[in-house]
Amino acid sequence: MFANISMNFFSHFFVDFQPQKPAFNAALIAPDILRNFTPSQSKFHFDHFQQITSNGQPQEDPILNDFFNGCLQHIQRDKEFHQSALFQEIYQLQRSNWQLMCPKLSIPRFWFTLHVVIEIMIDSYLINNHLEKLQLFYTTLESQQETYRTALELMGHDQIDHFMERYTRFYTNQYLFHYQDLERVGFALHKIHEQVKLDSSWYIPNNIEQLTLWKSTYADVSLVLEKYPLEMKPIR
Repeated sequence: MFANISMNFFSHFFVDFQPQKPAFNAALIAPDILRNFTPSQSKFHFDHFQQITSNGQPQEDPILNDFFNGCLQHIQRDKEFHQSALFQEIYQLQRSNWQLMCPKLSIPRFWFTLHVVIEIMIDSYLINNHLEKLQLFYTTLESQQETYRTALELMGHDQIDHFMERYTRFYTNQYLFHYQDLERVGFALHKIHEQVKLDSSWYIPNNIEQLTLWKSTYADVSLVLEKYPLEMKPIR
């Protein structure tokens, strides 16, 4: 269960953004938000829908084809990321620190928690350094509401209205802007623990020891991302 939780929404958009392909770009977070918004309706064969909407097929649709290509790119990027030198180096830098501090702060599931925090911190770093691209992220999501609805209908999703309600709330609330504040990273982690039914009572707002841990992790994420810089394709 825990391996299916992902929190690096902006990173997917930032790294794999394609100019002039808004449906593709909006779909770069689709596998994750399907799991988050409608867990019982989240396992789909995106490769099948990519094939049947491709050029020359009976259900040919270039916009939906872009959308499903974005879904597939997300899955491929996740596989690459968890094996990457970038992720492994951050993990090794913070492993002993988190092994020590998780029991001290009563934070459960050390390995899972550090994995999620690394993803959140990478988003935080990219947001701090590319704030204008985060606004583009939300604008793109808003512009692709109907693409999402049409894709869900083709996929046979049976909770479309519920998904779209959560989707609208996601791009309207623009919560990722809060990742500029490391205290909000701790809050996000505690909400994830709630989501996966782990004890989240450890979270204390503005706790000095917790904030010190977030700052230490962010410092190592920043160090490694300077070594392995992530870039966004030029917007034309």
